[in-house]
Parts: sequence; structure tokens; C-alpha cells
Amino acid sequence: MNLRMQIERGAIELGKGHSSDAADREDNSTKRVLLISSKVMHYRVPVYNYFHRRFREIGFELSVIANALQKQNQKPVEFDFRELAFSFGTYTQTIKALRPVAVILFLRLKDLIVWPLIHWLRFQRIPFAVWTKAANWDAKDSRWRYCLYNYVHGISDAIIVYSVDCLESIRPPFRSKVFVANNTLNFDDFPRIDESKEVIKRELRVPFEKVVLFVGSMGTGKGRKRVDHLVEIFRNFERKDVGLVLVGSGLSEELRGRMNSHNTVYLGEMHDGMDIGISKVFKMADICAIPGHVGLGLNQALFWGLPVITEEGVHPPEIAYLKPGKNGFIVPRNDLISLRDRIVYLLDHDDIRAEFSRNARQGILAEAPIEKMFGGFQDCVHFLSHTRHVSHHE
Repeated sequence: MNLRMQIERGAIELGKGHSSDAADREDNSTKRVLLISSKVMHYRVPVYNYFHRRFREIGFELSVIANALQKQNQKPVEFDFRELAFSFGTYTQTIKALRPVAVILFLRLKDLIVWPLIHWLRFQRIPFAVWTKAANWDAKDSRWRYCLYNYVHGISDAIIVYSVDCLESIRPPFRSKVFVANNTLNFDDFPRIDESKEVIKRELRVPFEKVVLFVGSMGTGKGRKRVDHLVEIFRNFERKDVGLVLVGSGLSEELRGRMNSHNTVYLGEMHDGMDIGISKVFKMADICAIPGHVGLGLNQALFWGLPVITEEGVHPPEIAYLKPGKNGFIVPRNDLISLRDRIVYLLDHDDIRAEFSRNARQGILAEAPIEKMFGGFQDCVHFLSHTRHVSHHE
């Protein structure tokens, strides 16, 4: 497809998605922040809704362009959203039409559009930031990846990182333009659940007195969340009062076949517009075990007061919220005996579990509220909007 065809297609696609009529009627006084993303996951929608409201309060409008919105999403999209297939011509024309004072790129290095786009933004003198973990946390020792990330850090006007721990992956000369936005979920959007644990268990047909919960995508990253370790532990778990509940996509047929049907329940994926189902599951549980790659599931568990148990190994920046001996445990990697031991210890010591539960909720609300995350973006946008004049405004 040549550039002319791309531009014509982009003009047609601009009318698609969730963009409002008001968002399409631009005027010279609008200060627009543009977030360009790969697929928008369902849990990001409430985050961007919050950003949309907060940016408006300080005089900015938020627009989001992405190549896809997760099909399982049932959350209302309040922000200006345009779903456009990755195309350099389409995206550059859309950026020109929106006339942003700042652009934030939430793209992976393997999203090829990122490479011409960062140079085009630079050439057009449009201030932009990259929102990033600052490195591939699954392969931090890769010299090739380090060089690619380092190049992007250098060419960008600003960098937004998931946590202060990401700073170690950024060269000192670039750290003056770094803004920390602790990665989190929009807890303000979580529903209140009034039903008791017992009522929820009856509703979900979970017969166990005490529940170990796993929530996450089981098929991604070659099973990097290591749900197989929990399945293996509960295969020969003889206690009748304790059960394992699994929630999420990607459970393989092989793992299904290994599950102990007497003490393990698989509830599948749970999506609804109010997050009532998944919130009930978290309230019902006693502890959360995610042996590998904890991610934002850790934030959600801590919010609901669940101590979290995981293994040492490759984890994303959110692992910083887990404080061993205070709101959970980290056991040696691939050590199923230690993993089982810590699970049993918390289940059998109600007083310690209650203390960990209090620490879990208090800690995550202090370290990772949505307003703190927005604060990092707000500071970055103010910095970008004063970085230099945007050429297409001149």
C-alpha cells in the first residue's frame, strides 16, 4: 500500500472506534495529549478513563490511538479512542490532525512502527516520551536489547518508567528526563462486594474452607507464571479443608489432565463491565499464589488484602510491591517444597495471615494509588509541553 492509499485509508478509519464528535472538532486552544499504544488491555481502560478525567481538570484532553482494543473488554471507554491498524502514513496524518502538545509512546520495540515514528516526531519537533520498563525484564542481560532501549531513551524527550527500580536500566545522562509513574490499576473503579466469603463460595460452587487463588494468563510467555507448580503441589495435597482456585485464560489440556479434581477448581476467564465476578473471587480467597511473573495481578491481590507467595526469578517491576515477611513470601525458584510450606504456613496461622492481609492493603494503597501513577504522567506532560514549540503549530 503506497503512502497516498495509507492516508486515504487513515482518513476513513479516523471515524471509527470510540472518538467523540467533540474530540473531532479541534480548535487552536485545545491542549491535547496523545497516547499511542499497542493493544489496549481491558485493565488499562479504567486507568485511561481516570487519566482522561484528571487531564481535563488541568486543561488537557487525552486521546488514545492503538492498533486494537482487547476483545474481552467490557469497560466503558470514556476517553477519545481511535482503533487504527499500524501504518506509518495513517499514524502521522492522525497526529497532524490532532495537533498534540505532547505524545506518549506505549509501544514495544518489536512494534516496527515505533522506529520510523520516533524519528518522524523528532523531525517534526513534536515533544514525545516513551512509557517503558526501560529494559526487557525477561532478558536484562541481553546486550542487543540494551543497545536498542538505550537508543530510544536517547532520542526521546522524556521517559516514563514503571517504578524507581527501572532507573538502573537507564544511563545516567538520561535520568534527568525520567518520570516515575508507579504501574498500577485503577482501584477507584473496583466495586464494593458486600457478600461474605461463604455466600460467594456457594455462588461459585467452591467447597473449600480455605482457598489458595491464582489469577493470570497461563498461556503467555511459555507459561512464565508457572501455574504448573501449583497444579503439581495440589495433585498430592491431602488436606480436605484447602483448595486451589484458578482464574484466567490459557490453561492447557495437559495441565487440565494433571489437576486434582477433588481440590482444584478452574473458573476460566472472568470479564464483566463492573469487575464484580473477579472481585468476588479475590474477596473469597485467603491467599494468592503466583509462582512466576507476578505482574499487575500482584496489585489486585494486595488491594483485596491477600498475602502473595511467589518464587525468585524473572519478574516485572511490580515485584517491588511484595515485601517478604510482611505481605507475602518469595521462595527459591522451582522449589515446590518451599512453595508448599509457605502456603500451608499462612493458611494455618490465622493471626499472621491477618497481619499480612492488613499490610497488603495498606501498602498497595500507599505505594500504588492511581493518582500517584497519574502524577508521573502529569509531571511528564508539563515537562514536554514546555520542551519546545511544536512545528505544526507554527
